Amino acid sequence: MEGEKKMENFRDAGGHGGDLLAAASEFGIRSEEFCDFSSNVNPLGPPPGLEEELKANLHEICRYPTPQARDFRAGLAACLDFPEERILIGNGANELIHLLFLWIKPQKVLIPYPAFSEYARAARLAGAAVEGFPLPLDATLDTRSLIKSLAGVDLCIFCSPNNPTGFFYHEDLLEEVVCEAGKKGVLFFLDESFLAFTGKPAAESFSRSGYSNLWVVTSLTKLWALPGLRLGFLTGPRDGIKSLTQNGDPWRVNALAQRAGLYCLSCTNYLQQSVDLVRKEREFLLWHLQDIKELRVFPGEANFLLLRGEKAGFSSADIYRYLASRGILIRNAENYPGLDQRYFRIAVRRREDNVRLLQELQNYFSNYES
Repeated sequence: MEGEKKMENFRDAGGHGGDLLAAASEFGIRSEEFCDFSSNVNPLGPPPGLEEELKANLHEICRYPTPQARDFRAGLAACLDFPEERILIGNGANELIHLLFLWIKPQKVLIPYPAFSEYARAARLAGAAVEGFPLPLDATLDTRSLIKSLAGVDLCIFCSPNNPTGFFYHEDLLEEVVCEAGKKGVLFFLDESFLAFTGKPAAESFSRSGYSNLWVVTSLTKLWALPGLRLGFLTGPRDGIKSLTQNGDPWRVNALAQRAGLYCLSCTNYLQQSVDLVRKEREFLLWHLQDIKELRVFPGEANFLLLRGEKAGFSSADIYRYLASRGILIRNAENYPGLDQRYFRIAVRRREDNVRLLQELQNYFSNYES
């Protein structure tokens, strides 16, 4: 009964990671004492000085925030060298996903999987039927099969780098699909929330391709480690962004989130430090995880890694409980379509945390009995 209640709490949260309070209640460890590998936000934490910036501007909570995050939107457009009229700011990428789907009201949505669960949730909330398309667990893409699957579809969703695999799909692969989708009258929705962590410049964002059927969402929550404030942006055709801007909630982004965004835009050194740290620590984890023969690691390019237990009877739920009881949270990935009880995901964190995780994984498998 107790286990069922905990599983229900997991489903209520969308099956996502980062629920420290629930973990604290379940395992009797204070939330601040957990080493959280289940949440894939920037391991550096927020930019230095941001807390002081927010404290100095707390008075802004007494008045309405700037509609449509106007100042931040202009600053972001200048930073990205991207047309401001093609950008919509939102309360995190997830809010923008739901907003766009409710506005489009697709009848049928195609989701290549494994994929972030919120795509399907947003599609169902908008009244759409959901159809899946299986992806291989590597960076290849059968574009012909995917294009064939667009028949009868209103909207195709894609994520690059993919969550949870971390694989990045190069522009030449996506371009063919987006082009053919446009010919069929199918909208293409691309999630680039983890692109920055690959080290690829913003200029490589597919949003610059100019396709009229293309929408791209990006999370700034993860890049700037702001999960408690939430910030993201959506790019798309001028007319579409204009309609969403005119008809959507003008105050969806709170004043402190806007203030944080403006501050973070100026922290260019922090962004480079973040990319350098993620690259270095991802390679460190990839190298040492190869020494654990009971695990297969998928070499993604984002700030997280997907792993699979290779021994008979392995359970991601079991290793989750083992690590959580020792103050380490991982993301049980068995609820991703296309994955099963063998899979789990870990974030890329600082060296001391990564070493701690590796030691506990080695301890777990040294005592493992299939």
